[in-house]
Amino acid sequence: MSRPVRRSQAIAPFGIGALVDFPGPVSLIHAGLDAWPFDEAKREHWEFRVTDEKRLARRLNVEYFVQPPDFRQPERGQDAAQENLNLKLPFLRFPLWHVCPRCGRMYLSKYHDIAAPTCRGPVASGAAKGDHSSRRTVQVRFVAACKRGHLQDFPWFEWLFKHPHPDWEPDGVSRWLRMRSTGSASLTGVEIRAEERSADGGIRVVEKRTLAGAFADDPSSGSPTALSRLQIKCEGHNPVLAVGTNSVSPPPGCGHELYPLLRGASNLYFPQVVSSIYIPEIDDRNLSQDVLDLLDDHHLKTSLLRSAQESENGLITARAAKLALRDFFPEVAVDPSVLAEAANKHILKDILLGSSLVRRHLLQRIKSAPNKRLTMEIIDAAIKSCCPDWEIDSSLILPQLADALEGNSDDTDESEEVRQDPLIETDYRREEYQVFCQDIQEGYPKTNLLIRSHAIGDYGNLVKSSFERVSLLHKLRETRAFVGYSRIFPENDLTPDERWGLIASEKKRWLPAIIVRGEGIFLKFREDKLQRWLEANGSHQEGRLSPINHNLRELRERRHQKEKSISPKHVLIHTFAHLLINQLVYDCGYGSASLRERIYTADGKNQMSGVLIYTAAGDSEGTMGGLVNMGQPGYLDDTIAKALEKARWCSSDPVCIESLGQGPDNCNLGACHSCTLLPETSCEEQNRLLDRGMVVGTIQDPDAGYFSLLA
Repeated sequence: MSRPVRRSQAIAPFGIGALVDFPGPVSLIHAGLDAWPFDEAKREHWEFRVTDEKRLARRLNVEYFVQPPDFRQPERGQDAAQENLNLKLPFLRFPLWHVCPRCGRMYLSKYHDIAAPTCRGPVASGAAKGDHSSRRTVQVRFVAACKRGHLQDFPWFEWLFKHPHPDWEPDGVSRWLRMRSTGSASLTGVEIRAEERSADGGIRVVEKRTLAGAFADDPSSGSPTALSRLQIKCEGHNPVLAVGTNSVSPPPGCGHELYPLLRGASNLYFPQVVSSIYIPEIDDRNLSQDVLDLLDDHHLKTSLLRSAQESENGLITARAAKLALRDFFPEVAVDPSVLAEAANKHILKDILLGSSLVRRHLLQRIKSAPNKRLTMEIIDAAIKSCCPDWEIDSSLILPQLADALEGNSDDTDESEEVRQDPLIETDYRREEYQVFCQDIQEGYPKTNLLIRSHAIGDYGNLVKSSFERVSLLHKLRETRAFVGYSRIFPENDLTPDERWGLIASEKKRWLPAIIVRGEGIFLKFREDKLQRWLEANGSHQEGRLSPINHNLRELRERRHQKEKSISPKHVLIHTFAHLLINQLVYDCGYGSASLRERIYTADGKNQMSGVLIYTAAGDSEGTMGGLVNMGQPGYLDDTIAKALEKARWCSSDPVCIESLGQGPDNCNLGACHSCTLLPETSCEEQNRLLDRGMVVGTIQDPDAGYFSLLA
């Protein structure tokens, strides 16, 4: 495969809508879901489905997720009937405008062109005047985008002639564009010319103009762009769906401001990814642990559900369970009949929900029911109407099916609110927080979530006095779902239909996602100590945070984001997570980019005060246990103590600790690269909202930190 993209990169940073530079060189854009190599009607593609993350699916208003397929190429001697060979992610050529590196003549290609256009001239002047040897063109560096996610080539003609609809157009024979470099490193050195052949066979320059002033406007300033001042607006081009220049479908129109950008600009693409820690759905203390773990295995469940669909009565048989065990877990000694009975009770609901006909029938019946609740009569009616030969016992699957359908609605606006509202994000994380704060191993599968805890009294004084609970996640599974993207600004105000319209021609039942397996340490702060700390230092810390609250408010206004206020508790826990990760890098052997934070903070009745530090880059089998080992009694105390000791003095102090605003967008106080910052992929706030003063105090007030008396 000549242009590889790792599976995890296909979600972010190279998700749908991203421009990716491949060897060649060639710049390609990740195409939409319509072109993805996944067909839900083909059962061999089912292995890429993620159907057991119901909690996240309900939140995003989809039925399941699809992992990017891994590329498989048959090797010599392999079975030619092997499934899912040569599946590739779809990419289209963009930008479409190319320029000859020899003479500067510009050519327009098409989205599906495999090779770049070639050029033979003519050269306008000099000793080599006339045609030259054939040269392959390269893509231009400049594009244009609008804040509603549209993307197009830079409007060369309109810029050159200073008119939104110029009369002059190239024909590729006697008229063309040429890009010349005059030697200056700035945009004034990039000159665009409209040329045509004159009657005597020479070359006449019709118009010329440099790019000076085209990129001078800051998108966050709110002032009209240089293109807007020429009445050049966005036309709704979307190369993700091959809509725009040289496409079959004309662009739908947009009318918003166009922002000229370099194709490698950092604000050209912001992937929007929602993550979720897997919480097992099965709760049955009558089943053995082996059966529970088998029911939580994706491949075995897929095999069992496929056998149920192929059966005459819609049930999973003992024979099907025996074959699945032979294929996936030959070493496990489990009675196939017991496994089949448990599967019919706990996972058979997925076969009903997997049928759009049955699902639609169930939702319609629930909506028209007097109490809006699912009943056995509704299930029986749906099965009889859609699959009359099935003999599924509705009493067995009623509780699980009711939970799976809970909260489902055709109201996509509500789904969009759930996706964006930070309060809903807090409620969503509270479910994980509650699970981490208790032992859940009896009656639950341990395949994807294994939590073991030591009594807090087993730890030293530093941990006992600061934390209420330490949970060691020997196994965890994180699902990261791609829900869309934005351009120019990290967030936009698109409706759900408009958001879907950027990545697919019509809304689908699934979204792309990846699964990451790893390990983690969860720390729950003591609420009583937090309360005492806030009572003693709350007003002081609120005043200390006022500069970054002000800077954050201005930043979010410039980026058209919702207002967000921060609390001393959030900054404390967030900063502590950074300090701990930086120390764990030395103690457990993982690189800082391999660890990630997940903050759990909320005030009020359902307050949360915790942080999960977990591996963010595990392979399909998980990780090696080094992180969890550092959470054991005897190790964790030393690690935290060393992290706090380093936090007391930064090599940039006193400048760092006394800063009133530094780092990204001046949204940090006492936090810099020397002491606190992490790789951006490890931080939920993009290295903002950090202050060591909340953790260990400041030079003027050393006792104001949560850990001041212990550091």
